[in-house]
This record gives sequence, structure tokens and C-alpha cells, in this order.
Amino acid sequence: MTDPSTHDPSAQDVGDWYDRFGDLYALTMGDSMHLGMWAGGTREAIGGLTADAMWKELTQAQDAWTDTLIEEVGLLPGQQMLDVGCGTGRPSVRIAERSGGSVLGVTVSGAQTQAGRVRATQAGLSERVTFTRTDAMHLPQPSESFDAAWAIESFAHFSDRPAAIREVWRVLRPGGRFVLADCYEAAPFTQEELGLFRAAFALSRLPVEAAHYSNMLKEAGFTIRNSRDMSVEFKPTYDLIPSLFAARRTQIAELVGREAMAQLDVIYPRILTLCRDKMGYVMVSAEKSQ
Repeated sequence: MTDPSTHDPSAQDVGDWYDRFGDLYALTMGDSMHLGMWAGGTREAIGGLTADAMWKELTQAQDAWTDTLIEEVGLLPGQQMLDVGCGTGRPSVRIAERSGGSVLGVTVSGAQTQAGRVRATQAGLSERVTFTRTDAMHLPQPSESFDAAWAIESFAHFSDRPAAIREVWRVLRPGGRFVLADCYEAAPFTQEELGLFRAAFALSRLPVEAAHYSNMLKEAGFTIRNSRDMSVEFKPTYDLIPSLFAARRTQIAELVGREAMAQLDVIYPRILTLCRDKMGYVMVSAEKSQ
């Protein structure tokens, strides 16, 4: 495996990373493993919450963002959707429940693939929500297979984002909708910060401006329908996660071991501060021309 602090990670690197650290993220990142949305960017300051209560609040904020994306993508009953970088499958199951459509979730993590399948079975949706271990930069699905697609914070991992966008364009039917939601460098990262960021999350270097995602989509042939900078709405995530990390410190230490925990105590607060102060977030909705 390449060193993610000095190189953009390969698909194998990203899959290995989530297989290795997925349990840690599950303790500290809510049930959807993506950022949460608070209307107006304001979170009510509540003291004395238990770890479970904070985890539930974060998951609810994630669901609020998923619901916004569900409305944006507009999946209809009987239609087929691709979830690019599906994580453990909560958003895939949620849109299938809300829309009546079918969803294929793809991830490079074997552990996430299995977790998604268990989640779909528990929801009684295994016939309409399926998961497979696949590199989204090289999709095996036939062209024009899907009516819609979304990618929630997965493009940050890709070493070749234009290739992944071209693959989404290829597998969408004419008129198909694609919603991409991801992070960018709102303020330039230093080389030290970039290394820290890559090592913490197995990410490729983020775009340095929000418009970069729209430009890549247009270059691939998409028509932009909507673009929204959501940076403010996601800031409370970076205040809540440190509290959740502290409340679950004993569990985390048991999971990762004493030596790794000592490193996390130093690195994790720095990473979250970097995300809060220098990282932005954008949602772009596009359509494959008829």
C-alpha cells in the first residue's frame, strides 16, 4: 500500500483504509459516515449529552442532508440509481424507502459492501438495494444502465476524478441526473496539512475551489442544473465530533490500542480544526443531455 500522506491513494488503498478503520469511523462519524447538515449552520449548544445522544444527533443531521439530496436527485418509483461510494449503505436504503426506486451501491471496501447488504436485508429491501465492491473509476456496468446517480463525499478519494465522472456519464441514460456533494479547499492547505489530511482519511488532494466540480462535470458532457455552497451548514459537524470522540475515548482506545490512541489524541483535534477552518463543501446537480 502506498503512503497516503505523500501520494494520492489508489482504489485499493482506499478500500484497505476503510476495511481497517471503518469501526473507528462508525464510533465517531454517525451512521451515514458523511457530514451532517444544520439549517443556517447553527447547532444548539447542549451540555452533558451522552455519547449515544451525540451520535444520534449527528446521524439525524446526516439524514437531513441525505433527504435534501433525495429531493435534488428526484428518483422515481421503478427507476434505477447508482450510489457512487456508498459507505455502509444508509443513504442508499433511505432513498429506496422514500422513492420506490432501486439502488446499486458501489464501494472499494469489502467490509462496507457486506455492511450494506446486511442493512438492506434488515430493511426488507434486498431485492431493490444491492451492493458490490467496485472501483468507480472503472465501472463494469453497461452504458445507459441508470436513471440517476449520486456521490456523497466519495470523489475526495478518487485519484482520477475526471475518469470517475466520465464513467458516471457513461452509465447514465440520456436525461439522467447526477448529484455530486463533496469538499474543497476553501483556504489553501500547507504541505504539512495536506499530508495530515491525506493520512487521516486516505484522500486525494481536494480541489482548490468549489467551481472545480462543476467544470469537470461540464467537460464530461453534463449540463449543470444547480450548485450550492453548503460550507456554513456543515460547520457544526466539526464541533460535535470532538465531543463524541472524547465521550467514546475508552471504546476507541480498546479498538485501536494504546499506541495508536496516543497518536489520535494529538492528530484528531488538528484534523478536525483543519476541516472546520479551511475546508468548504459544495453540492452540484447535473443532467446528462438528451
